[in-house]
Amino acid sequence: MKRIFPYVCCILFAQDVYEGPIMFSYSGSEGGDFNTVVDDSTNLGGALNFFGDDSSSFIMMGVSPQTENDFDLFVAVLQDTSFPVEERTWDIPGIVDPQNPLSAEALLIFLPGLDSTFVTLWLDFFTDTTNINDSLGFDSLTTVFFTELLDDMYLGIDGDLEISEVTDSTVSGNFNCSLWKPLFSFIDIDSAEFHFSRVALPALAVAEKDPVPKFLHLSRVYPNPFNPKTTISYSVNMKQDLEISVFNLNGGKIRTLTNTYHQPGNYSIQFSRQNLPSGIYIIRLQSRTEVHTQKITIIK
Repeated sequence: MKRIFPYVCCILFAQDVYEGPIMFSYSGSEGGDFNTVVDDSTNLGGALNFFGDDSSSFIMMGVSPQTENDFDLFVAVLQDTSFPVEERTWDIPGIVDPQNPLSAEALLIFLPGLDSTFVTLWLDFFTDTTNINDSLGFDSLTTVFFTELLDDMYLGIDGDLEISEVTDSTVSGNFNCSLWKPLFSFIDIDSAEFHFSRVALPALAVAEKDPVPKFLHLSRVYPNPFNPKTTISYSVNMKQDLEISVFNLNGGKIRTLTNTYHQPGNYSIQFSRQNLPSGIYIIRLQSRTEVHTQKITIIK
């Protein structure tokens, strides 16, 4: 994994997070349309631009729902980029070690018809910005990705990817490529487009000028009801480990939003519905000695 994603094991000095649509049609051994925009409102595509101690990388990732439990997953890893990313064209796969095709300078991966279980893990990691500096978690995720799904991957073997426009807040481009997987299956992607906008990271830092809260408190979630996302604010009165999680009405944990050590102060974090159905859920703030809950409602 370290050869595939060299930034995973380095210290991240800077990172930019983007969200936006990825769209293309594909044909060959399998065919269909890929679009990360769901119900004209929810977007399941985005990108990360990392700068570490010895390299920079730009990752694009998108999920396209096909049926209720059937998804297409697309990932592109562009290594040795500038930071912030600049306009450039990559040959696919670019420079690559013949003994390790996953070391490609422009690594494009496509997985059609993927089960929802793994898609949910991947999507949760990339859409929860509290994970951005969690290199161990990302390393574990990519290890599962490449060890369990390698035989089902289509890998880019020819084509080009262009980042054609970069502004202070957006990145856009296009690509065309041919992909191959074992047993001589192939897919061609034609006239693909992506348009990303920079995402402001949620404020998980202590507000320095605010007075220290007198007690642990979970504020009223706003907006509520919501679609596609809401903000959860809370106050911490002492140094302690805290976990904020989302549960369904049957008591099953749906998602962990944060589970870390907190200094005293005021915090806020965003929660996105992603692929959760409409309905009532429970937000739970838990310390070693206290539990605070609140009902939230997702609407269409």
